[in-house]
Amino acid sequence: MPTILDKVIGTIWRSLLVGAGYAIALTIGGMIASMVGTSMPEVEDSLSSLLWSFAGGTIMALFLGPIASSVPLSMLRHVLVWSSVILFNLVSVIIEGYYFAPLLIGDSLPGLILQQILGAFITGWIITVLFTNRETATLITLPPRSFISWSWRFAAGALSYLVFYFLFGALNFALVTRPYYETHTGGLDVPVLSTILTAELIRSVLIVLSILPFFLTVRADKKRLILLSGLILFSVGGLVPLTMQAGALPFVLLAASAVEILFQNFSTGAVAALLLGQPK
Repeated sequence: MPTILDKVIGTIWRSLLVGAGYAIALTIGGMIASMVGTSMPEVEDSLSSLLWSFAGGTIMALFLGPIASSVPLSMLRHVLVWSSVILFNLVSVIIEGYYFAPLLIGDSLPGLILQQILGAFITGWIITVLFTNRETATLITLPPRSFISWSWRFAAGALSYLVFYFLFGALNFALVTRPYYETHTGGLDVPVLSTILTAELIRSVLIVLSILPFFLTVRADKKRLILLSGLILFSVGGLVPLTMQAGALPFVLLAASAVEILFQNFSTGAVAALLLGQPK
């Protein structure tokens, strides 16, 4: 019978392997994106970028791995659930960055999305192989909701992110981040309100879409669903992209942004769990 220490050590070494796989997948994805003719951002320090990608992938696995190990699904469903979480969250961050840090993204948006597609599915597969037990799988039955019911629940979940974004974003901007945006630190910019609405509306849809396969395949009590979905959205949609920007942005800005995203994404995950989750 494995002890708690054995489980912790097992989670750590598996997470390190996932981090390595994610960093390698992003490297290969960037090469493929360049080969098909899409541009990629210039990287001044390739080794540093690779290490931060490794760190981001490791953090991702430290959160997703233990959750995946507790869910009895088939291999295909596991890969779909975790790849969707990774892909749509990180693509939403890239699209937001396209508007808020145009000097960093430039015309590289298609290439970065292509890179993340490969990285997400390879990482989702590695998490499935290393963390999950595919011997048993629960039968998936959807709640008896109409199309209209599913639609308004999804829309309300996405709308909740917009509310939390402006509420906590405005507070963080007033208290901490205003000087960094006003001086364009790290290529940051403050778009006009219509552009912000467009960027965050796209991101809100992608965030809820990222967690939807999880809700459609996992049955749990509401408290557990709220906790798990909040942690998933905060870790993958917040900590991972912030970690990968650690070499480009000041620590104070990253720390303040982490707190802001914790409230934004965890709250969105809670609302989405209440609206879209399946009770045990």
